Amino acid sequence: MKKGVFAAALLFFSVLFSCPSLALWYMDSDSVTVDLHVESSLELSLKPGYSLDYVTANVSFIPRDTDAQSVITIRADPKPVKITEDEYMFRWTSPVPSIPKYEIDSRVRTKSTFQEVRRISFPYSGFSSDIVPYTLPSKNIDSDNQKIMDKASELAEGRTDYYSVVFRMADWTKENIKYDLSTLNTKASHKASVVLAHRDGVCDEITTLFIALLRAVGIPAKFVSGIAYTESSEFPQKWGAHGWAEVYFPGTGWVPFDVTYGEYGYADPTHVKLKESIDSADADTRYEWLGRDVNVIANPVRVSADLVKQEGVVADNILLGVDVLQKSVGIGSYNVIEAAVTNRRNSYVSAYLFLSRIAELEVEGNNYRSVMLAPMETGRFYWLVHVIESLDSHYTYTFPVTVVDMRNTSAESAFYVVPGATVFSREEMERVIDAAVKEEEKVYSKKIEVNCSQGRGNYYVYDGPEIECSAKNAGNFPFKALEFCFEGDCRTADLAIAQEKAFTHAVMSPKPGINKVSFSVEGKDVSRTVFYDLEVLDAPNISVADLEYPQQIEFSQPYVVSFTLKRASASVPQDVVLRFDAAGNTKTVEIPGLNVDKKFLFNLDSEDLSVRPNAFTISVDYADLNGRLYTGKEEFSIGLVNVSFSQRLVIFVHDLDRWLRNLFK
Repeated sequence: MKKGVFAAALLFFSVLFSCPSLALWYMDSDSVTVDLHVESSLELSLKPGYSLDYVTANVSFIPRDTDAQSVITIRADPKPVKITEDEYMFRWTSPVPSIPKYEIDSRVRTKSTFQEVRRISFPYSGFSSDIVPYTLPSKNIDSDNQKIMDKASELAEGRTDYYSVVFRMADWTKENIKYDLSTLNTKASHKASVVLAHRDGVCDEITTLFIALLRAVGIPAKFVSGIAYTESSEFPQKWGAHGWAEVYFPGTGWVPFDVTYGEYGYADPTHVKLKESIDSADADTRYEWLGRDVNVIANPVRVSADLVKQEGVVADNILLGVDVLQKSVGIGSYNVIEAAVTNRRNSYVSAYLFLSRIAELEVEGNNYRSVMLAPMETGRFYWLVHVIESLDSHYTYTFPVTVVDMRNTSAESAFYVVPGATVFSREEMERVIDAAVKEEEKVYSKKIEVNCSQGRGNYYVYDGPEIECSAKNAGNFPFKALEFCFEGDCRTADLAIAQEKAFTHAVMSPKPGINKVSFSVEGKDVSRTVFYDLEVLDAPNISVADLEYPQQIEFSQPYVVSFTLKRASASVPQDVVLRFDAAGNTKTVEIPGLNVDKKFLFNLDSEDLSVRPNAFTISVDYADLNGRLYTGKEEFSIGLVNVSFSQRLVIFVHDLDRWLRNLFK
């Protein structure tokens, strides 16, 4: 009987054991050399009597040297008229060929690279000015869409580790967005919000959503396009045009994340970068032409590649072990398989683990696990498996268990199915897993930053001053139904992680001087109040004070008129123009700003006076900082006394001369 049992066990071992071969050359090669071909063309529709001077094509879809790849040779046909770091310019002049076409052939050698990423706190602020644009929404990457922000906040909620947020965004996108070639039938890639709503897309669209989720919580990411290799049945060709992302990690730089291929924090060496951009909508080629009655249709850019050679093998980043909870179970029993994964690097790593499939052993959920490990960390990951009920109760069975990653690091174990042994229920095994895998403790940072400013640099009492206060979620907790209040004027809104919202308030009946305006953010999980000092200026005012002059004077006698221009307001009068009219004799003084009181003294002679009442006027024109005009005036008179006949004749001549001069002004 023992011999029969042993033979049956060996038979079932050979029939049931089926481990996928994951030793993929393109995953663990140290370097890859490929011949790359890029081409495109134009179709010209010409009307009778047309003219066409030239056509140009500015092509940015070209290989370039990076840390991970080097261009060995490159040839273009026709020869570019201009070559820059980012573009080839092709030009066809009259007579322009009926189908203008360009081809770029290159040989590129790529190298497997690994970028060290250490712990970074999340949320993170302080990106340099050249990185900030990659945190902002763009045409297809509409990271300011409310549903995008809500989903991003949900995924990042409670997380304090930058890499874990990026990993979670990548893994959620891969698991929840279906790769669907049918979306290629559309003329343009969909926006990230559309991909989120429909839950399907091609690599460009899947990457677009991933980048949008990151930017929604303030993590910079860029779109990368090029060519890559895969043996997945989801893709029509093994080598094909492909899009992936690069995510910025402070202290490290740009790190590749290919969500479609499940490569998080790295890209296998078949990835040849041809272009990087802020948005997936950026064109690979720009066409221009000069002509009349010509319609130009651009054909898609076509890329292809052939493998020249692969070299070397890259060591895996992880060590792997596997164990089973129960070494012996009965027919129909549940069991738990545990994989212990150790990170060999002093850096974050990610990997995909696969559990071998056996026909008579059902795996609950996926047979794979995506794992992320902190530097030198050991993590444990679990599968719940079920032995089918239909096994023959006359035999003992050996069930081999193998866990392997994509670089063929593997670990093996086994358990036995023995008739009459204990049958463990699903609930019992789930409790074991729940006890072993405690939910990752979330550390919530409920931080809101508030900044207030006024709409204009200067406000006067006659203005309607406006204050704008912005509230930014600088923590990792998404707030719901917050009350944003200026005094008693309140508005309700949500505030997702990294989101910033601005609120404007008009201050009614402000008083001159400092007006303290309160702005508060109140909710279940936060309370924050700030006071903004709004300075309101009074209207500028100038008065004429300390006026001294003789009320009467004899002819041909010198006299003095003195007065002070007094600033009668807290605000400074601007562009002051003083006009002193001494009985028709005018003097003008300009003052840029009357910061302090200013005294004036005018030395005059009574020969300029008349026997009639002599009117004197002090007028002051000035403005405020907004350019609003003001005026002030002071009038008085001085009389001549004891005037002789001869003096009257002199005065008459002076008056006549003054009248004539005023007449012909």
